[in-house]
Amino acid sequence: MVVASDSYSFERRRRVKCDEMRPHCQRCIKSNLQTVTIAHPIAVSTRLPDETEVENRYMQYFHQETTSGFQSAWDWSLWNRLMLQGCHHEPFVRHAVVAIGALHKALRAPSSTVQGTGAEHGDKSLSKLHREFAYLSYGKALKMMQAAIDTSLSPRHALIACLLIVCFESHTGNRYKAGLHARYGLEILQQWTSQGQVDYEKKPSVVSPSPADVEDEIVEAFRNLDITLVTVNDSRKPALHERLMKEDSYFVQSMPQSFYNVTEAKRYWIIIMRRSCHFLATTWHRTDPHSLTRAVQTPVPGSVTVTVGDTIHTTANRVDEKVRSISRQYSRDVSRWLEAFEATFSKIRRADSSTQRDIVVATTLKIHALSIRITLAGVCFLQEILYDAFLTDFRSIVSLCKDIFLVRRLNPDNDPGTGTFHLDLGLVEPLFRVILRCRDAELRREAFEMLESWHVEGWWDPGLIVAICRFIVDVEERGMVDGFIPEEARAILTAKCHYPPEQRLLVQCVQRTKEGLKWTEGFVEW
Repeated sequence: MVVASDSYSFERRRRVKCDEMRPHCQRCIKSNLQTVTIAHPIAVSTRLPDETEVENRYMQYFHQETTSGFQSAWDWSLWNRLMLQGCHHEPFVRHAVVAIGALHKALRAPSSTVQGTGAEHGDKSLSKLHREFAYLSYGKALKMMQAAIDTSLSPRHALIACLLIVCFESHTGNRYKAGLHARYGLEILQQWTSQGQVDYEKKPSVVSPSPADVEDEIVEAFRNLDITLVTVNDSRKPALHERLMKEDSYFVQSMPQSFYNVTEAKRYWIIIMRRSCHFLATTWHRTDPHSLTRAVQTPVPGSVTVTVGDTIHTTANRVDEKVRSISRQYSRDVSRWLEAFEATFSKIRRADSSTQRDIVVATTLKIHALSIRITLAGVCFLQEILYDAFLTDFRSIVSLCKDIFLVRRLNPDNDPGTGTFHLDLGLVEPLFRVILRCRDAELRREAFEMLESWHVEGWWDPGLIVAICRFIVDVEERGMVDGFIPEEARAILTAKCHYPPEQRLLVQCVQRTKEGLKWTEGFVEW
């Protein structure tokens, strides 16, 4: 495990150990994998120096499968250009890419046993073989990262290392470790950009102040991680959030009335979304959300506890005028963006020449805009019933998500199956918000159906979200009256206790009843 330091280097805190690796040596694993078909026949490219055939196949799998699944809303060139180029120049990148390819194959592999590898390994599943090789390669990558970073004069190697660790750890279920390294990378990026402050002020934060040193794709990836972090579990100080929310104020004020194309709209959207998330994080210490929680009654040993006041899905217990004022201002900016985007969005949706990627990107952007507008307004809500005023926006979010599902059904070859290695928000987070805040039974049902057939998006696991939301909905529907959930029956998610990578979680919620706060908690599995 590695952590960031002030000089862009990492210092080793402890040696990474994997329980899965202890029973079998590297030679045995490689021997077994020689008999496994890593993908349907692939033309193996020229090997890199010291690269084995198995490693080359996993790299090919990464290139042809891992980075070519159902399209993300953002740019894939980080993975299918920069990272693959890095494989030729930096051994730690190559071993990490091989590890990610093997891990992705493990997630997709059937559970049938390997044939022809001897009785000793006859009970091994294909998935386990791929996973074991993934951990072997990942261990090599971690050892090499330290040396590469220590000898580098720029933060580029450290930033790439953080991205690779975040990608791998989030897909092994270690989302909290992934979050830790995301924060390390953001600290490194912030240190570097602040050194060239004069020039940097002339550029939006989503582009690199010096692309020759650190490419735009790397900076944009961390800006997306910055947003995702606030939605999942963010322990950074309020003062930092206040500073970050002001970074791009000039660009928001100068936003055009109509965007030229989806690329321009996307760049402005990252600025607005990131600023909104940091604002929401500044409200946690002002709105007294922790008074809605209590200590969990059945603590989980060794677990990580996330409570209200750690994510943008926090519910306020009091609101001051400063919060209300900024909430209104930022909500207006989101509405301005939606108006500026409408012509481009409509053109993309109706034009026969639009690519499926254009449609997915444009639709995803609008989903996120509608979703964050609800959240910005909700930071001032002291009653859950106030969310009912956003029923039209909730309907639009569900409808737009269904459109993206339709694109996927029409293109089964682009189905990511068990997951894609995104670093940005997709559909899981906004659908989570729909179920959490919208009490329309039909919309909730449709959101559940989509989540149950969707894939993992970085930290956002749809199986986990479905389990949490089923618990919340069950609590609420006990107090349902003639199909309507009254205010005092509406449940607020207040805490989650999880010991990763176990697929079992303790959930706590609270209801504001006439008799006072009423907590309910229980375990869910997925």
